[in-house]
Amino acid sequence: EAIDEFVERGYVRPSREDYSCSRGTLEDLPRAEFEAMPSLARAVMNELGLDERLDGFPEVETGLTEAQARAEAARCLECGCSKQDTCMLRDEATEHGLTFSVPLHVRPYTPIVTDHPFIVRDNNKCISCGRCVAACAEIEGPGVLAFQFHEGRLTVGTRDDQPLGMTDCVSCGQCVRACPCGALDYVRERGDVFAAINDPSKVVVGFVAPAVRSVIADEYHLAPDDASAFIAGMMRAIGFDKVFDFAFAADLTIMEETTEFLGRVTTGGVLPHFTSCCPGWVNLVERRWPAMIPHLSSCRSPQQMMGATVKNHFAQQAGISLDDLHVVSIVPCMAKKYEAARPEYAPDGIRDVDSVLTTTEFLEMIALLRLEPADIEPGAYDAPYSLVSGAGVLFGASGGVAEASLRMAVEKLTGTPLVDQLDFREVRGFAGIKEATVTAAGTTVRVAVISGLNNVEPLVKRIVAGEDVGYDLVEVMACPGGCINGAGHPVPSIVGEMAARQKVLVDIDQTSRYRKSQENPDVLRLYDEFYGEPGSGRAHDLLHTSYAPFRQG
Repeated sequence: EAIDEFVERGYVRPSREDYSCSRGTLEDLPRAEFEAMPSLARAVMNELGLDERLDGFPEVETGLTEAQARAEAARCLECGCSKQDTCMLRDEATEHGLTFSVPLHVRPYTPIVTDHPFIVRDNNKCISCGRCVAACAEIEGPGVLAFQFHEGRLTVGTRDDQPLGMTDCVSCGQCVRACPCGALDYVRERGDVFAAINDPSKVVVGFVAPAVRSVIADEYHLAPDDASAFIAGMMRAIGFDKVFDFAFAADLTIMEETTEFLGRVTTGGVLPHFTSCCPGWVNLVERRWPAMIPHLSSCRSPQQMMGATVKNHFAQQAGISLDDLHVVSIVPCMAKKYEAARPEYAPDGIRDVDSVLTTTEFLEMIALLRLEPADIEPGAYDAPYSLVSGAGVLFGASGGVAEASLRMAVEKLTGTPLVDQLDFREVRGFAGIKEATVTAAGTTVRVAVISGLNNVEPLVKRIVAGEDVGYDLVEVMACPGGCINGAGHPVPSIVGEMAARQKVLVDIDQTSRYRKSQENPDVLRLYDEFYGEPGSGRAHDLLHTSYAPFRQG
């Protein structure tokens, strides 16, 4: 059959043109739409030397034809829209060949809502799809978002019309991630980080969470073993002075938390013992289930342990004033922003972690600097926190904390090194609830691993009611699948991407020189030089915390 006959039958569609976000007009944006956005300082213009200018240029500037101007105006040019490059709504409009028609009723502009420390709501962009409402109720559980009908307009607000920051919102950010068109967004901190990097008086220290490397490996098509060195190179290319590995703090967390857990087991303490690594989970306890506070581990999260260690141990060792030290955490989680700003983590008004960047913000910084993979020189993380264990890397996926803790707990209970049975596969995977039972030296440890806060509330209700739920150790992560599915990551384009992210972490663990937190030489050296031993007085001061009900009385 001839090609032209096949084409003439109409089976071949012309290529689609992108949907015009400006509706094909050349009008200026209304001032109300951009005056609330922060303005950037005017960039310094490049200057040419005399010799270069003498040569002249055949053409200084060319104007645009009307057709070119309209094509330029078709791009999404709304100031500051986080979805300008990844707008799902625009993709759908393009896919279905939609064109703009003037609506019968133009919705009046409504002010941007900033009733949360970092989550921002712009109802002018909201299409009332309900994805944020579903994410909050069906994935995370708090269910604080709801549709509202005011003056003939359907919008999304809080269920009881309270400010978002005063509700049971756990600050996980899954609502922001679910929004297809930028109506929900979060406050970026990259400007503060760039300012610190450009300040010659500041020493800028950064550390990156285990789950971030899984996304970077996927984004840049890297082998698992190459991801860590590549990220260290990316951070140095941005301008960080010191680059540390977050997984070091995960090892530190296991040393403290497993010691605390075994203490509860042997002395009849409060059980089940719940992990406290996830700030979204801690927020839910303090806001909705304060009766669960005695069950929470007193350990700070790895982010806050790392921040306190850098501000107290590294600063002292390097002779750096705290006023000259800017500590940056790069994480998959928006709730870490809320956690870093808690007053208990800012002794004397100086925060342990000064800025928190999500994975998406980190990639935005790379894009702003126009750094290409060829510009990145992979390298090792800096001493004194350069060595990490595979157990610490596993923190990035659901079950990783429990597995790392079991590797230490079994060894402590038996009194002999754990050599062969290092993998506890029962706690891995994406099921919302996983269980395992481990017996060592006559002691049975019953473990539950839960991801997605919607899955933990039935268990919490039973515990609050006084029921023995049959668990000793419970790991909880707010996001389904753990930190690899955190709201601070770019949205996965395919379902299988989550499994690929988990595999990156598992592969790193399998090939690690050290696979147990308690054998990390840098962690052991830190205890010898600074903390003494797990659970010591100094460790309690800097690595542990306390909790309180969000609503008193």
